[in-house]
Amino acid sequence: MKLSQFVATVSLVIASGCLVNAYAAEHGSIDKVLGSASVSSNQHYGDISLVNGSIQMASNSSAKTVSTVNGSIELRDNIKLHGASTVNGSIESGSGLQVADELSTVNGKILPGSNAVIGGNISTVNGDIVLDNSEVGQDVSTVNGDIKLSGNTVVKGDLIYKPRGKKSSFFGWSNNSKPTLYIAADAVVQGNIILEQEVELQIENPAMQAKVITRINDGR
Repeated sequence: MKLSQFVATVSLVIASGCLVNAYAAEHGSIDKVLGSASVSSNQHYGDISLVNGSIQMASNSSAKTVSTVNGSIELRDNIKLHGASTVNGSIESGSGLQVADELSTVNGKILPGSNAVIGGNISTVNGDIVLDNSEVGQDVSTVNGDIKLSGNTVVKGDLIYKPRGKKSSFFGWSNNSKPTLYIAADAVVQGNIILEQEVELQIENPAMQAKVITRINDGR
């Protein structure tokens, strides 16, 4: 006797008219403290939640919310998710990623691959963000990392460099290097480009230069 199949479909309509079918869960959920999780091609899961372990998803697979604390999230081509988050780890994907909500990490880079559609925010604290021919429905933000928008990337919200904390550590070490913001000629930020720290700007389109708002508080 076959198990009945539970199929859940979450859809997101992006303003450009792109329809994202986020997931169709037919293999249940994964929830564990120790160990990694691996999803094979064309498999569709509910929530995947780990504490100490990485998550790998093969091409053409999907899940609801994918999250871990100590581990990376590695995605191949044409993955569909509701959202993905980690604390200590990077989020990297092949082409064609579709995410209904957000991508977030604290200590790690976010590389969604080319032709990604992200419905919510993309955020990290200590890591780079690279977007290529992609669309982000809300904000893109980092503190200590470079941001690169290439191709025909569109950010519909703001692009934000949040302020750094104290520069001097207990041992007297300080980091005075500036992160770099690169925006290609055909990339667009529909909101503002908000700089709350010093950033090296490499912006090829003068229209994007005009969107820069500097809000640096030097503590004086």
